[in-house]
Amino acid sequence: MTTEHLPEVMAIDAQCYPVPWSRDVYESELARTDDRLYLIARRNRVAGHGGVAFEKGEAHITTVTVAADWRGRGIGARLFLALALAARRRRTSLVLEVAADNPAAQALYRRFGLAPVGVHRGYYTDTGLSPDAIVMRADGIHQTDYANRLINIAVELDCA
Repeated sequence: MTTEHLPEVMAIDAQCYPVPWSRDVYESELARTDDRLYLIARRNRVAGHGGVAFEKGEAHITTVTVAADWRGRGIGARLFLALALAARRRRTSLVLEVAADNPAAQALYRRFGLAPVGVHRGYYTDTGLSPDAIVMRADGIHQTDYANRLINIAVELDCA
């Protein structure tokens, strides 16, 4: 993702979130090239985006968002696969927060081996989403069994 993609990225966010990230937030994140990674999924236009912040041995997934008209086509899984591979290269754990009332996202993250480890009450209160967030985590992603999980997911995505 670059600043040139932000109009399309922010249009997707406006569809998906009552309180989307501002351009300033995105520009600040994109400027941090040493400890941040932001990607887009592009078809004939930006169809989705994802990001990760590398902090203290953790890869904190900051966003995985797919435009409504592109959902159900594996774009979220492909984005998450790329983020998981980046985290694996850095030998970190994966961690994220997901809205408690978003079972589709939770299922995607379980597919990648993340498991619920807690609840942040009121985490999304100011965003217009379900107020509570489920914290999900995957450790040991540098190990062979996790690499095999990612290979299997990649094969499934290629066959879809």
